[in-house]
Order: sequence, then C-alpha cells, then structure tokens
Amino acid sequence: MPSFRRVLPSAIAIIPVSMLFGILAYRADWSYLEILVAGFLGFTGSGQFALLPLAEANAGFLTMLVICASINSRYFPIAFTTTKRLPKTFFARMFVAHILGDEAYATEKNSDTVKETVCIRLTIFVFWVVSGVIGAMIAKAIPNAWLSTDIHLGFPASVVLVHLSVSQIKMRVSGIFHMQLVMVIACLLSGTAFYLLLGSTYFWMPGIIIVALILDKWKKYE
Repeated sequence: MPSFRRVLPSAIAIIPVSMLFGILAYRADWSYLEILVAGFLGFTGSGQFALLPLAEANAGFLTMLVICASINSRYFPIAFTTTKRLPKTFFARMFVAHILGDEAYATEKNSDTVKETVCIRLTIFVFWVVSGVIGAMIAKAIPNAWLSTDIHLGFPASVVLVHLSVSQIKMRVSGIFHMQLVMVIACLLSGTAFYLLLGSTYFWMPGIIIVALILDKWKKYE
C-alpha cells in the first residue's frame, strides 16, 4: 500500500524515542500495563515524558491528566484541518482523531483518502505503543551509567519532529495561496502576542483557542 510505504520511515524513526520513554518509565517503577496505557491513551511524546517527573513527585492523577491534556491541546488546531479525511461513523471518527500525532500529520497529504489517513495514523500509533513496551522490557539490560542526567535524552524526539516539519513545509509550500499565508502569519502573531502578554505559563490555552479559530476559517480557502 503506497500510504504504508510513505509512513514507514517516520514510524521507524519514532521507535527509539518511544523505547526511551519505556526505559525511563520502567526505571521510575512503572508497570508494563501502565506504560501500555500511557502510550495508548496519551500517545504523545512530550506529554508522556512530562508525566515521568510528575509521577516521581507523587502528583495526583487529576494533576497529571490536566497537564497531559494541556500539552495535547496543540492538536486541536491541526485536527480542524483534517476533518475531511476522517471516517463518517462516530466511534471510528473519534479513534482516528485520537491517534493523530505530529509524525502522522507531517506525513499526510490534503489529497489522502480516509483509508490512507487511517493507515498512516494507525501505523504510527502501533509502532509507538509497542515500542514503549519493548523499551520497558529491555530496560533491565541497560546500565545506569548510560542514562546520565547530564544527557538530554529528549533530543532525538526534537530532531525527528524538526525533520518531519521541514519536509511537510517543502511539500505544501507550493500550494499556499495568499490568504492562507496571511492566516499562517496571523497564527504566529497571535501566539507571540499571548506569550508576551500572559507569559510562558499561561499563554498556551488562549493561544491554542485563537489559532484553532483562525485555522477553522482557513478551510474555506483550501
């Protein structure tokens, strides 16, 4: 299937990142089931890695849920732009929307069918969830010295995301019309304005809401 061949490199690229989460979670005394559930329900590298120090600090479930949901709220704007590619039935639509990730969005095209979209997202999702559990399973064989606190272990995830983002921009830039470009600039300016006005802690949620509204208008020009 062409869509599977297209997404396979991205799916392989996230394996070490998800395995890293599994390793660190296991070292933090998470069970295999907890790691599996975190991958299945959270399905976000940044959100899952953010939960690790919270769990070690004995934060409550509600606190961790709010933090993870806040981090994942960045998917609302991009989800608005992919509604045409979702299944029609309610539960299938909800599930496919849930498994939308950065790598999947960077791989998808506006011309993809529902079947191609499901293939891309499900491939990324399965690779991520399974790799996290595999990382936990091999955690015992890794020496503690390899996980030094002086090493930024989240760096591989950042590299993968930057590469996919640049690839997506190259693929879509030729199709951006004048009005769409104006909306992109509007999103950047609104996010910057909220950051300067509210600071780095409180700008996130109102910024996401405004960007979502702007992108909802964007669909009229696609």
